[in-house]
Amino acid sequence: MAIPTRQQFRRSLGNSPMAREANAIYDAALRGGLNPSFVAGLAAAESSYGTAGYARGTYNPFGLGVHLGWKFPNYAAATERLGQTLREGSYRRLFQQRGLAGIISRYTPASDGNNEGQHFRNIVSYGSRAGGDPRQVYVNPGAAPDAAAPSVTGSGIDTTQLLALMRQQTQNLRSGKGYDRKLGQQVRELVISHVGEGNVGGGRVPSSAVTGGETPDGVNPDALGIGYGGVDSHKIMRGGAGGDWAGSMPRALQFLDWAKQSGYRPNTPGRWLSQKRSRQNTASGGISDHWQGSAQSYGLDLGVPNVAEGDRLLSSLMRYFGQPSYKGGSWLNINKGGYRYQIGWRTPGHFDHVHVGVKKL
Repeated sequence: MAIPTRQQFRRSLGNSPMAREANAIYDAALRGGLNPSFVAGLAAAESSYGTAGYARGTYNPFGLGVHLGWKFPNYAAATERLGQTLREGSYRRLFQQRGLAGIISRYTPASDGNNEGQHFRNIVSYGSRAGGDPRQVYVNPGAAPDAAAPSVTGSGIDTTQLLALMRQQTQNLRSGKGYDRKLGQQVRELVISHVGEGNVGGGRVPSSAVTGGETPDGVNPDALGIGYGGVDSHKIMRGGAGGDWAGSMPRALQFLDWAKQSGYRPNTPGRWLSQKRSRQNTASGGISDHWQGSAQSYGLDLGVPNVAEGDRLLSSLMRYFGQPSYKGGSWLNINKGGYRYQIGWRTPGHFDHVHVGVKKL
């Protein structure tokens, strides 16, 4: 499939704010499996290449999570997130069924007051200026890897730096200088800072950086459309430390937002929610994140009508969260950014819902 060259892509951005990061955006698009001409067209249609009011200072030219106040450190990071969003299964299915129009029907739906036809025409018109065919949204992920970028593992570790430190230590040992404790400490700190600590079934599990930053920043509960309630109400409940359970509530609700983005419709038949409740203990006898007396934790159960839908929902959540290898069957615990995240699916008592628990450490 024909895609634009770097030069074509850069020229299509003109003198816009995005032009300063043209090469980085181009590479981020291809690493994420997106056609750069589509990316250019979408940025033009959504924000006039980052010049719209909401995009200034937020590095968010694609309108990602605008109602939640999403910001990015640079345009390349926003492009990475766009790729992660559009790789989600329902977008792929819509593209297979209806092409670019299918993507638009969910990304900027008419039900939100958008003109889907005009949006389609704008993406095609402006994206074509970059060369290639913006209607072909997807390309093979990693089609143009950035040779200058560090090699990174699934746990987020910069392996270039790690190998350099280990080679130096090896050289010290071979030359007779002996073990360099300072180098050893650097290796230790590098691994721990990216892998963190946690457990699955009593063991340890690598922890990766969460999509978009160290931890989910959380969402404004008002934006979810669930409503507020009390204990055992299956609705959002404020309280605990700081009124938002020490920050655990918005972080847990981030998973609900991700679920809704992947097509999950809460509180419809078979898709109940359970949040704060009066029961103190878990089935195994521990203190539940759902318990109203746990002032620094928040539990969220996403009910599913069958195991197949639970598998699909979990897969979507874990792609957002940065743990795509977790398929359930055991507990996933990750410590990151001062919070413990706990995910449970296909474990005893967890075949009709995906559990998400967050606790301030």
